[in-house]
Amino acid sequence: MPSRTYADETEVVPLLSQMKLPQWVILEIASQVAGERANVSPLDAPPVVGFETWRWGTRYSREHAELKRLGWRPCEKDQVSGIRNAETGVKLVFCNTNANTGTGKNPKNVHKKGPANCRLIEKNSPQLSFLPTDDPCDDLWYLCCHFCDAYIAIEISRPDSEVGGIITNFSDRIIVARPHEIPGIRRLNVPEEYADVERPKVTRKKRG
Repeated sequence: MPSRTYADETEVVPLLSQMKLPQWVILEIASQVAGERANVSPLDAPPVVGFETWRWGTRYSREHAELKRLGWRPCEKDQVSGIRNAETGVKLVFCNTNANTGTGKNPKNVHKKGPANCRLIEKNSPQLSFLPTDDPCDDLWYLCCHFCDAYIAIEISRPDSEVGGIITNFSDRIIVARPHEIPGIRRLNVPEEYADVERPKVTRKKRG
């Protein structure tokens, strides 16, 4: 089933308000995560990029004062780390996604989702709702972010199918920032005078 995509400000802002996720808060969190991503070297192992993005996205969303005021709380239910709003029945999880983020194509998660995430995707109710129900299972949404040197793209989207840990479709996509609407990450340059500082030598003690 094709995704319902909301990209116009007249649709995006009311939907985010209904979800208790102000647009400015999402942009602020993405900017904070981008700052942390600047510390990741291109020479790091690929999993480091995904882990750092997920780690800081989860942390900053849990720390944000406005989200706390709106009722968002840390949630580890079902062994999936994220934040949850009891009033809307939504669980939001940070997700590192590819260059399709914010475009007309469905984004793909950069790293495979584990069994716990896959079970929650399967449980997503067939009908979209931001109202609490008697169903103890929350609606799972992903805060999808794509970070690169050229731009940051952001959307809040609701997965409804996956194959082998890769999300294959989102029922609903709320586009917060399209490609090239906001600047990309800025990598730190180490001043040359610091780069040549001699490091302490590490030696192994000889066994007696």
